[in-house]
Amino acid sequence: MDIRVMTEHQVLEQDQAERNTRWIALSRLAVVSYFLGVTMFIQFRAVGKLPADYLWFSYSLIAVIFAFSILCLALPRTVRRRRLNIVAQSIVDVLFVTAIVLLTGGIDSVYSVLYSLVIIYSTLFLGRRGGLTIAALSSLSYVLIVHAGYSGTFEILYDEGLIPRGEPTREYILTRAATHVAAFVIMALLTSFVVEQERKAKRMLAEKATAFDRLDLLHRSIIESVDTGILTINLDGAVRSFNRAAEEITGFAFGEVVDRSIEEVFPGVSAVISQGGADERRRQRKRFEIVIRKKSGEPMVLGISESSLHERGVRIGSILIFQDLTPFKEMEREGEKNKQLAFIGQMAAGLAHELRTPLQSISGSIQILRRDLKLEPTDERLMQVILRAKDQMEGLVRNFLLMARTNLGMRSETDIGRLVEDVIESLTVSAEWNPRVVLRKELGEGLTVMGDPAEIRQVLWNLIINAMQAMPEGGTLTVRVCPDGVNGEARAVRVEIGDTGAGIDPAHIEKIWEPFYTTKERGSGLGLAIVRRIVESHGGHVEVQSEATRGTRFRVRLPRFMREESEGSGADAQRESAAAAGR
Repeated sequence: MDIRVMTEHQVLEQDQAERNTRWIALSRLAVVSYFLGVTMFIQFRAVGKLPADYLWFSYSLIAVIFAFSILCLALPRTVRRRRLNIVAQSIVDVLFVTAIVLLTGGIDSVYSVLYSLVIIYSTLFLGRRGGLTIAALSSLSYVLIVHAGYSGTFEILYDEGLIPRGEPTREYILTRAATHVAAFVIMALLTSFVVEQERKAKRMLAEKATAFDRLDLLHRSIIESVDTGILTINLDGAVRSFNRAAEEITGFAFGEVVDRSIEEVFPGVSAVISQGGADERRRQRKRFEIVIRKKSGEPMVLGISESSLHERGVRIGSILIFQDLTPFKEMEREGEKNKQLAFIGQMAAGLAHELRTPLQSISGSIQILRRDLKLEPTDERLMQVILRAKDQMEGLVRNFLLMARTNLGMRSETDIGRLVEDVIESLTVSAEWNPRVVLRKELGEGLTVMGDPAEIRQVLWNLIINAMQAMPEGGTLTVRVCPDGVNGEARAVRVEIGDTGAGIDPAHIEKIWEPFYTTKERGSGLGLAIVRRIVESHGGHVEVQSEATRGTRFRVRLPRFMREESEGSGADAQRESAAAAGR
């Protein structure tokens, strides 16, 4: 950043030096053109004629000055930028002025004022030292002119008819010389003082500008570095600024929202921030939440704080500071679910103690009565109803205990494919099996996880039973066990259980994991809640995909057990596998 600024500063200085040399050359052309005009006017309009030697010297000098000025303008840009160029022009200009003064009367010439112009621009462009040097050179030149005039060296150039000559006194000559020398030095000192003051002012201004630029850069860096979205709007509600975090949160680039209405970017915001004046909004809640859609169309919850933007005490707009609260809202929902599970656990523990003993008494009594009594067919059916109700109540208590269980079971290396085979084999001989269902299975070999076999068996049992019940008229049951790759490396085991039933209503898809939510007449609503709790306690993840008329597919991912990694890195490998399963 500093290198770029210095380079631009040097370029500006070089361009200024080039303009200075051009200005000097053009000013010299203007002066010599005036001198040419005066000489021609005197030659052709005056009463007397100028001497031939005078005309020859005058026009030769004018031609040389013209040629030198044009040469300075025609020099390459790189040469015109050099300080030496201005030094050379200043010295040559002193010589030119000296020649003009000699041609126009010497000590009595009015053109001696041109020395002051050379001293002034030399001081401006070369500084105090350069100005004093040119002033000294001008003083020396004028002293030589005075000496030449006093000795009559250039008397041949003067025409008595045009330039009256008297016999100058010694005092007159000394006064003229001293006055000019003092004027030259004072002119250089005064000009250098003005130049120094100007440079000091420019330096202070540049320092202030640099400090302001750094402060502005720091301000922008802070605004762009924070992870909170910040935007400003004017009084008309048009977006004026939009930081990097705001772009990442909303998906909109600054160029897409600048000068657009805030209502187009955040629908519904303008109604909130426009209610009442600043004092009234200060008394009200200044933070609010709205639901908007990102550029991709994905909905998200924004928490927005609004403050007034002032400039010199006058309100010019508003500042909106916002964050994406969607993850926090999801955490709140998870917290509510955990509260429900905690409540269920407490209730299940109480129910287990209160119901288990009566159920055991009822079950034992019914078994004795059924063995000792000879019942009529009607009474036998009633007895079967009682036994089924007893089994249902025992299953409900068992499910409660599974939901309320907080301690981890005995975990060991478990082959998922073999466990699926055992569950399917048990189901095929149970009353839950539907013979009209076609079973398709693809079970990989050697896919093991570290877990509680009884709990994983419960997960598989619940999911397969649900799939069977979703196809009362028959269909295809698909069970697949395969490695799940992450970045080309299988860190998890995936179990897929699909059916070709009616599918799950999209309105219910998010509720199926909630305890006690069920669409079955005799269901408890705990089956899938138990599945999710067990899978997550094993560091895994379960998800569902369902389409109307095409069926439902559950996917369970569990961290894969790798013997070589467990021996080498132990818990770290299992944590990596758990993370892979979660993804």
